[in-house]
Amino acid sequence: MMKWSESLHPKDEDGVSTPTIKNHSVTHHAGHLYCFGGYDGRRNHQTLLVYSLKEKRWLSSSNTNGRTPEYVVRGVPPPGRNGHTATLAVKRRRRRRTTTTTDENGIGEEGWMERQLRGMHVGGDGQEEKVLGISLSMSMDSINSSSGEHNLMSYDSSDGNHVASQTSDRLSMPHSNPNDTLSQNDSTHTHNHHPQPQTTQTQLEEEEEEEEDAQIIIIGGWLGSGPLAASDTWILDLSSGLPHLRWHRPAPLGTPPGPCNMHSADYIPPRNEVYVFRGGNGREYLNDLHAFHAERHEWRAVAAAGKAPQPRANHSSAVLESGERCELFIFGGWNGSERLNDVFVFDVETSTWSEPRVGGVKPHPRAGMTLTALRGRLFLFGGSGTSSKCFDDLQILDRKEMAWLDVNDERDGGVYNTHQKLITYGNSRLDHHHDGLDWYSWGGASDGESLGGQDGMTEGERNDTVNGSNRENNTRGINHNHDITKFSDWRSQESHRHPHNQHLGFSSSACTSANPNDEDMVHSVFVTGNPPGKRAGHTATAVGRFIYVFGGSCGTDYLSDFFVLDTDPPPVVKITEPACPQLYARRLTHFSNNEEFADVIFIVEGKRVYGHKLVLSMVSDCFRAMFMTGFRESGSGCTEIEIPDTNYDIFLAMMEYIYTGRAPKIDVFSSDSVLGMERAIALLELSDQFFLYHLKQICEELLQPAVNVDTFSFLMSIAQKTNASQLELYCRYFERNMNEFME
Repeated sequence: MMKWSESLHPKDEDGVSTPTIKNHSVTHHAGHLYCFGGYDGRRNHQTLLVYSLKEKRWLSSSNTNGRTPEYVVRGVPPPGRNGHTATLAVKRRRRRRTTTTTDENGIGEEGWMERQLRGMHVGGDGQEEKVLGISLSMSMDSINSSSGEHNLMSYDSSDGNHVASQTSDRLSMPHSNPNDTLSQNDSTHTHNHHPQPQTTQTQLEEEEEEEEDAQIIIIGGWLGSGPLAASDTWILDLSSGLPHLRWHRPAPLGTPPGPCNMHSADYIPPRNEVYVFRGGNGREYLNDLHAFHAERHEWRAVAAAGKAPQPRANHSSAVLESGERCELFIFGGWNGSERLNDVFVFDVETSTWSEPRVGGVKPHPRAGMTLTALRGRLFLFGGSGTSSKCFDDLQILDRKEMAWLDVNDERDGGVYNTHQKLITYGNSRLDHHHDGLDWYSWGGASDGESLGGQDGMTEGERNDTVNGSNRENNTRGINHNHDITKFSDWRSQESHRHPHNQHLGFSSSACTSANPNDEDMVHSVFVTGNPPGKRAGHTATAVGRFIYVFGGSCGTDYLSDFFVLDTDPPPVVKITEPACPQLYARRLTHFSNNEEFADVIFIVEGKRVYGHKLVLSMVSDCFRAMFMTGFRESGSGCTEIEIPDTNYDIFLAMMEYIYTGRAPKIDVFSSDSVLGMERAIALLELSDQFFLYHLKQICEELLQPAVNVDTFSFLMSIAQKTNASQLELYCRYFERNMNEFME
């Protein structure tokens, strides 16, 4: 089971509010969501916004009201845009750190810094490697002892420029931004000029620590002017944390892909590359594949074999890794004439495209949706279809099964299938199925996206959007018949009447045939909670087991809401099983006149009626006293008790009442009313004999309508004989008011 919820994000006290945008980007790193770009219906956005998942609010970058900025962004930011991609590239590495302890005349810090800069960082495979392919040098004279910061000068081998960066306790990423370039006079020091430490006693301690190179790579998008989309590449360096965010525009090597908009970009960890499926360039739709190396900042065209996807834009993509396998999935999009719902897979290892057979029910053709990879599954949400249909459905592609799962959510007391099929399950509930994965959705758009407009969409796609219905009237029903059935024991009856697992988590996505060869059997996933509304152009960002959905639009309505999908919510520990008294009442029915566990046999009119002393003793003091006296034992070890002057059917009716609690069906106004009254009176006398007071009151209620001019005297005597006080009172009442009844 999965659960939707809406994440509230009130306005920050410093005035930070949620943007209303679509075609933006949201990237997660270290507990924060980085939102960049997007279109609000009037202009493209340029400001970088940061959202704290822990505090559930937008952080402030200003120092108003005397507060310290919660994040600082340096460098020249990219121009405002939408329809771009923002991809997180993270590389972790182990480095050896050597500390030096000296006497008061030593220069221990110099020894450590020199070793850090002159030595190479050790990678995870034990081989020495340069940080981002860049050699480092530094003069110990550049140590600023007053500020405690080390002005490290690095050399960028990609363009030959010396660049500087600030760090306090670690080495920061180098930048090729010309605004950060040092003058020639500032770059003349090398490690050959380090002063030698004056130490008399030195103790070296070595330890390994892990550092992280994290960056968000911005590629392309629509700038709002010109015939073509953007072809630039920007990097937001996250390595030094929120106080030291920095934009820079690298000078890439190789051949860039050129203008691209409404494309897709995914990080491939084994190769440390971002794979870009081109999309459109503002004039045409493309399907070429390119790779950008996150360290070397080098572009290359990816040579691919197999059947490639047809050219398209406004599609979605995601990467799934399993062991040594790394696959890039492409779904849907707009090819200039129609929306698509196909699935293509690119095997990174073999560099081969394929179009796999995918089981289950395909999602409707669409564009502008999100595809989020999480725990071996791809989560598709929203998008825009034909006739201006914006979708609010959640679809899940399971890689192991290579099938679209049967996703159902509870709406209006029933189960709503996201393939536009309403499924009913009688009075049963969906409490027992549990499947876990979560995700967040943020914003979106419902209309077609243009490659040439302000929001980056094609005119053909936009012209395809006219008002229409977003639901199909396909329904599928499941009926449960609860027929009365005789079972061999109470366990079989219990399993039939109260099944524990009515839903086994499988569903037929094709038809109701029982032949497995005629249909795809896929897992079912049940989703609860408050889902996001219809949208496209939103973002869906995976964080742990959650997916955050933000923004987007539906037609002309631009959104700023924030939803969270918990794909693996904690199980709710609750009491659902019946208590023991409920079990007694439920299961006792099976033992009515049943020889199983019977320890007493009543002989009535020569016929046997089986009973259980414990049961009978609990409801009747008469039975209890009877069992405490001596009775002869039968050959089976059961006590046999003869009940004289008693009708067998009436005694059996009394025993069934004891075991089931159901009132006997006696109609004193039937065609043979005399027989009906006689049965009611006989049962009243028997209930009085065995001290069954509730049954006695039932009989009084049955006989009360039978009181009339001809019967009141007789029934009063019966009431007095059986101590039926309520029946006697009514008979006396009738006698007092007889004249009124006779009129």
